[in-house]
Parts: sequence; structure tokens; C-alpha cells
Amino acid sequence: MTGSHRVAAAALTLLAAFPTPASAQEQDGEAWASFWVTAPVSGKLLGWVDRSLRASDHGTDSPTVLIRPLVGVQATKSLSLWGGYTYVLTNPTGRAAVHEHRAVQQAMWNVGKVAGGTLVSRTRLEQRWVEGRSGTGHRLRQMFRYATPIDRHKTQFVLSSETFVAFNSTPFGQAAGFDQVRNFVGLNVPLAPKVTADIGYMNRYIRRRGAEDRMDHILPVTLVARF
Repeated sequence: MTGSHRVAAAALTLLAAFPTPASAQEQDGEAWASFWVTAPVSGKLLGWVDRSLRASDHGTDSPTVLIRPLVGVQATKSLSLWGGYTYVLTNPTGRAAVHEHRAVQQAMWNVGKVAGGTLVSRTRLEQRWVEGRSGTGHRLRQMFRYATPIDRHKTQFVLSSETFVAFNSTPFGQAAGFDQVRNFVGLNVPLAPKVTADIGYMNRYIRRRGAEDRMDHILPVTLVARF
């Protein structure tokens, strides 16, 4: 199988896994702009900061803001371990702004070469609190990302899938069980020696209790600087 055939087969496999529109009655269009920076701090100590603005075509008065600083250690050549914090501000239409705080622990594992590309796993645990509401939400996020080069300029074809599972229910709205899945297909484009951009299409399927499930069609643009 040629490289182009592998890319096509991988894309079809991921697209086939997307939930169908019929399974989610409410749909939304969104645009996400993100900037990530990762860099060594000292020895095996690492730093990570990412910030996102997420705009919806309905349902919010202004873009959602997400800020996540993390500190990590390069445990092995292929494994890094991280801990840190996430702040999320949302402005639902007709309601007060929501301030969410999360403690974060994650493991990044470079699984290795697969079918001519590279497979990476990210396992993230979150403990969630919402200002003015009681309860702590515990959640697991498991992401797999596959990237394979498609030209001599080091542009890569990218597929990723991230599944969210909540361990408990909370008064602020988290419900135990499957929460959502995010599937992405797109390109990773080099912009400078240490800067790349991910751009493509993300399909987000959200399970909701007491309301119809939701499907979001998202245009994400992510600048990544690795030092």
C-alpha cells in the first residue's frame, strides 16, 4: 500500500467513526483559535502553556476563553508526565458568566512509528470546580494523534480522536459516563523552524442528559511552538 493510499484509508476509517447527524438533533458551528508553547526549563523539567478562544454561531455572548499552564518532566525518551491547572470562562446567552477551574494531570507517550507515520497518546485526568456551584467533577480524557508526512516540506496529514469519560455526576452539570468525543482531520503545516500550525475539521459529539445530544462542526486553527 502506498503512502497516499495509507492516508486515504486512515481518513476514511476516522470519518466512518464520526456520529451521524441523525444521532444528534442540535448542531452548532464553531471556530477555535489556539496557541501552544512547550519548552525545556531546566534539565528534564518542561513547561507548557496553551490558550484558546472558541467562538460559537449561537449560544454564547462572547468567545469561550481557556488558559492552561502545565509543568512536566521528561520521564523517558518517549514519555513525559505533566501537572497543572486550567481556567475556562464561558458566557452563555442570557445567563451569568461561568468560571471553571481544573486541576490537570497528564501523560504524553510517543508510541512510535505506525504505517509510515507517528502515533502519540495523551492521557489526561481533570478535577473540575465551577465557581458558585458545589461538587468536584472527575474526568478522564484519552487522545490518540496520528501524523504522517505528505510532502518534502514536512507538511503532515493528521488524524486525532479524543474521548471524554466522567467518573461522577455533579450539581454543576457533569454526568457520569461517556461525555463527548472529538475527532479531527487536517494538516500540520510548518511555518518556521520550531513553529507549526494545525488546521482542519473537528467533529465534536456531546452526550447530554435531559436534552438532545449535540454535534458541533468546528474549524480549529492551532499554532504550536516547540523549543
